[in-house]
Amino acid sequence: MIKLNRRIAAIKHSATLAADARATEMRAAGIDVMPLAAGEPDFDTPERIKEAARRALAEGRTHYTPVSGIAELKAAICYKLKRDNGLDYDAGEVLASAGGKQAEANVINALFDEGDEVIIPTPAWVSFSAMVSLSGAQSVLVRCPEEQGFLLDPDRLARAITPQTRGIILVSPSNPTGAVYSATHLYELARVLLEANLWVMSDDVYEHIVYDGPVPHIFQIEPRLKARGIVFNSLSKAYAMTGWRIGFAAGPREAIGAAARLQSQNSGNPNSITQAAAIEALTGPQDEVGKMVEAFRARRELVVERVRGLAGFHLPNVPQGAFYAFPSINGLLGMKFRGKTISDGDTFAEIALTEAHVALVGGNDFGAPEHVRLSYATSRANLNEAFDRLESLVGRLER
Repeated sequence: MIKLNRRIAAIKHSATLAADARATEMRAAGIDVMPLAAGEPDFDTPERIKEAARRALAEGRTHYTPVSGIAELKAAICYKLKRDNGLDYDAGEVLASAGGKQAEANVINALFDEGDEVIIPTPAWVSFSAMVSLSGAQSVLVRCPEEQGFLLDPDRLARAITPQTRGIILVSPSNPTGAVYSATHLYELARVLLEANLWVMSDDVYEHIVYDGPVPHIFQIEPRLKARGIVFNSLSKAYAMTGWRIGFAAGPREAIGAAARLQSQNSGNPNSITQAAAIEALTGPQDEVGKMVEAFRARRELVVERVRGLAGFHLPNVPQGAFYAFPSINGLLGMKFRGKTISDGDTFAEIALTEAHVALVGGNDFGAPEHVRLSYATSRANLNEAFDRLESLVGRLER
C-alpha cells in the first residue's frame, strides 16, 4: 500500500462533486438522470463576458500574470466590494484565485495551525471542514437547528468559543440550506465575535441570489470586525461562470500576502483569459443577475410545493437564498427498498440515483445526515420529472 500524507489520506472526495460526477457517468452511459445534485446555474455565461474573453485571446493575453491577479482585476474587485457591500479595500488587500474554493483554502492554510480551532456552523458546505483539517487546525461544528431556520444562535456561538478558537466561517445565503441572515441577526453575532477577537471569514458566494432583497454585510454592520475579517467570493454563481474558475479573497494585507505566497507555490496566477472576463463580469451591466434570480425564484416555489407533497419529507423553512432546498427525510429513515434500509440521507440519495435516476446529495457531509440537498438549478420540466420519479420511489418503500 502506498504511504500517503496523513492529512491527505484522511480527506474524502467532495460529496457534491462526487454525486454530480456519478450522475454524469450514468448520463454518458445513456441513462436519463434528473440533475438535482449540481451546485451550478444551468444558465450560460452572459455573452458580454464571453466577448471579453475573446478580445483577450485576440490581444494575445495568454501569458503569466502576477500571482494574485492583474491590477485591472484587483481594481474591479475593489470596485465591486464598494458598490455591493460598502467595503473599502485596496489592491494589496485582494487575492484573485482559480475559484473561490482555492482562495478559501489558501487563506485558511495561511491563518491556522496545529492546536487552533475554527468554528463552522452546520449544516455547512462540505469542503470547509476538509480545508481546516488540511491546515492542521480542528473544526468545531456548531449545529444550527432546523427549527431556528438553520441560523447560528449567538448564545450557541458564545458557548462554542474556547481559548483555542481562532476563527469562524459564516455563509449567507447558505449552501446547503438557503438560509439568509438578517441584519439584526448579524448584529447580534457581531457583538459576540468582536469580543472574542476571532478571524471572521465571510463566504459571500451566493450573495446575489436572494429573494427578499439584499442584506448588509457583517463587516458593514460592524466595521471593527473588518480588521480581522476575510471576504470570500466567486464569480461562479452570480455570473454562471463555474467552469471559468475565478474567485477572490479580500482582507488585511498581511493575511492576504501570506495566502498569495502560498498560491505562488501551489498554482501561480489564475487563468489570464478568465481574469479579463472577470473584469467585464464585475464592472459591466448587472441586469443578467436579476433575471437569473427571478428564474430561480419561480423554481423555488415549485420545489417547495413538490417537496412538501412527498411523504416522509419535511421542509418547514422556505429557502431565502441560493438555489437549494434541504428537507429532512426523517419520515423515511428505517424504511427499505429491495432490502436496503434507508439509514441516512446518503443511503436515500444512493437509492434515488440507482433506482429512480434522480441525482441529489445526502446530508451526511453537510453535517445533517437526516437531510438531503436538492438543487433547483435546472429547468421546471426537469424538476417536475424528478419529483414524479421521487414520488413513485417513495411510494414503493416498505417498513
